[in-house]
Amino acid sequence: MKPLTPDEMEELRSSMSQLHLPDTEKDEIIRYLDSIATSFVDQAFGFHPLQLSLSARANYAFKGHSRHASLTATANAEIVDLREEGALNIDDTPKGYFAP
Repeated sequence: MKPLTPDEMEELRSSMSQLHLPDTEKDEIIRYLDSIATSFVDQAFGFHPLQLSLSARANYAFKGHSRHASLTATANAEIVDLREEGALNIDDTPKGYFAP
């Protein structure tokens, strides 16, 4: 969003006339409220800097189709033996073997 113009600031200052504050304090309040409103609008449309940063960090491994992860392209990728890790559900015990 663009910053408030001098005309907009003057209009907002006049709407705060019942507060009986100096113009510098009115300007400060107006800028705070404008910043809060801008933040809410950015969040609603997904353009808040924090959302963009987290989105970029979360999607580093998903380059291409949304269902495919390119995990081998990451710096901390390693090959894992699934049998050694106990991740395979294959019964490879010899036939006739009785486990105690």
